[in-house]
Amino acid sequence: MGVTNTVTSSNSFGRMPVPYEESDAFLGDVAKSGADAGADSEEGCMRSKGCFGCCVALGVVGALLVALGVVVVIIGPDLLEEKILESMALTPGGDRTESWLHPPVQPYLHGYAFHVKNPEAILRGAKPILEERGPYVYKAVTIKDSNNNMVWHEEDGTLTYRPRKIYTYEPGLSGPGLDPYTDVVTVPNIPLWTGLNALKHKSDYERDIGRELVVGTGRGKPFVDVTFDGLLWGYDDELPCLRLDYPAGCPSKHEGPFSSEDDHSIGFGFDPWGDGEDDQWGGKRRRRRRRSAVDIFANPDEDPSSEFHGLSKPKAEFVNCSCEWGLFRDRNVTMRKAIRFFTGQSDLTVKGILTEYDGSTELGWWMKGSSCDAVGGQDSSTLPPSLTPNMTMDIFIALMCRSIPVSFEKVYRYSTLQ
Repeated sequence: MGVTNTVTSSNSFGRMPVPYEESDAFLGDVAKSGADAGADSEEGCMRSKGCFGCCVALGVVGALLVALGVVVVIIGPDLLEEKILESMALTPGGDRTESWLHPPVQPYLHGYAFHVKNPEAILRGAKPILEERGPYVYKAVTIKDSNNNMVWHEEDGTLTYRPRKIYTYEPGLSGPGLDPYTDVVTVPNIPLWTGLNALKHKSDYERDIGRELVVGTGRGKPFVDVTFDGLLWGYDDELPCLRLDYPAGCPSKHEGPFSSEDDHSIGFGFDPWGDGEDDQWGGKRRRRRRRSAVDIFANPDEDPSSEFHGLSKPKAEFVNCSCEWGLFRDRNVTMRKAIRFFTGQSDLTVKGILTEYDGSTELGWWMKGSSCDAVGGQDSSTLPPSLTPNMTMDIFIALMCRSIPVSFEKVYRYSTLQ
């Protein structure tokens, strides 16, 4: 704050006091000093020792940053790729394991049926006339860790698990006007043809008796009319239950010369509708598996405390005193056989390669000791990194009891994934 003083000034009107403030004089001095400093600064920062040091430091830091950037450009991609690859292995509690358990892509099962339009003419030698029905779309959810069935093997870097698939019909994704619960299709009678095929290597006497039993039990016709839902998940047919004990309290339907309680199978001990996942197709018995120290092969669904208790189903069983059989009846909710594969912790190049199936290194379906019978191939639930379009992989298909080679065909986009 300035102090006001007065001075006198003479003019044509006489002397008059003129006010001024000391603060104005002070600001004028400051402005003058600033002008003098600006004049001095024109000499340049390089003439000041402090500024010179700052300039040198900035130059050194800039050079180091440029050098570091060049190094990152040269070796950075390789280092980044190496770190990413290290995270691709499946480890207990790891992020990659979590994405394997709960994949971001929702798979669907598209089912089609080929309706036979001239079954009677086919039996007379005519060419089949088929009508495609579908698609009937089912959402397929795979649960890999139900009932805590996963077992990590640190000694060889492998993992054993038993998958469980749950199928749910999706009418909005299926073909227009389709209803699997009411749509009836005419298809070959698979249980009958399976039974007849099982007799081809028997003696004449056994074939005659077996043929009478097969044709005289169940639907007994080469072609049957069933709903699409029944074909997949179960319909009434007594033939596949011949090997089963008839439920107590139900009126017996198996009385006669072939109703022995000791042998319900065709061919005096041979069973074409066995308990195995695939043995209804050929009749070969899988060789006894080698059990590991951890009994992952027990059926946890027999435990009443299991959330899936009572939901698992065999391929054929008696329901309300009637036999029910279906192509995929034992594949919905039911826990599948154990799969053991490499996790990639020790070697990423073998990630997902099978080492055991159902506790054995052999499938037990093909010639013993052959490459076809050896367990191997890629588990389709996980793939190794660094795949290229020119690579061919062997994918293990449990339903086919073998591995099949697959190769790149085209790029496909799903949502934001490629």
